[in-house]
Amino acid sequence: MENHTEMALSAKQELLLEKGWMNHAGTLGFSPPAQYWQEKPPLAYVTPLVSYKPRPLPADRAVFRFSGGFLLHNNDFNPGFRAVIKEFASRWQRLHMPVWVHLLLEEINSAERMLSHLEMCDGVTAVEISLPYEWEGEEKIALLRSLHCELPVILHVPVNEVMAEWVKDAAGLGFSAVTIGAPRGALEIQRGNVLSGRIFGPALFPLTLQALLHLQIIGIPLIAGSGLYSRRDAGIALTHGAAAIQLDAILWHGGIF
Repeated sequence: MENHTEMALSAKQELLLEKGWMNHAGTLGFSPPAQYWQEKPPLAYVTPLVSYKPRPLPADRAVFRFSGGFLLHNNDFNPGFRAVIKEFASRWQRLHMPVWVHLLLEEINSAERMLSHLEMCDGVTAVEISLPYEWEGEEKIALLRSLHCELPVILHVPVNEVMAEWVKDAAGLGFSAVTIGAPRGALEIQRGNVLSGRIFGPALFPLTLQALLHLQIIGIPLIAGSGLYSRRDAGIALTHGAAAIQLDAILWHGGIF
């Protein structure tokens, strides 16, 4: 693939990562709880995934457990970008912590609209982005090369995709960091009935650690955001290349700090 040296992403604000923690996108709501139950305050608050158009809940929405964690089948439900901004932008402005808005980018025109709007939102200090999991690498790189944003942009890569060639190609496009995040998977719920969704759980930690070791060659900060369910594993991740960590469902049970 042709190698472009120009960088469309030119953050005017520095992304500060201090070996601390934050929540993984989608594990809490669009604004943080009134009071955190962790001893250590978060570096930032990450919103759930937001798409330009609303994504409805599937009729068969459910959580399915397996021995190493669980699968969340919810179609990446969200009310859409305009509704989220209308309801929560003023709340983000009043928070005493940085807010990262997590966007699902599905085509360039809507991506430009969302990014340009967030640049003007007080309280939003960075944008974390995901891409459709079913896209080929060439499609992902084409959209990423077209992005323009003055906020720090963090690329969210599912832990099962970190070895893909497009991830290495994306590293030179001006991203402030890469999040190694929750992957998608599938489970057979009943005979012949298979559902897909995002996978969470401690069984993912070995994949996250391997991803950290592999991605250090790209030379930008890495955020470990999958499989961290103990303080020990968090320490290992921070020792072996993570600039910060993201916690997911463990926050529903009191966290680890």
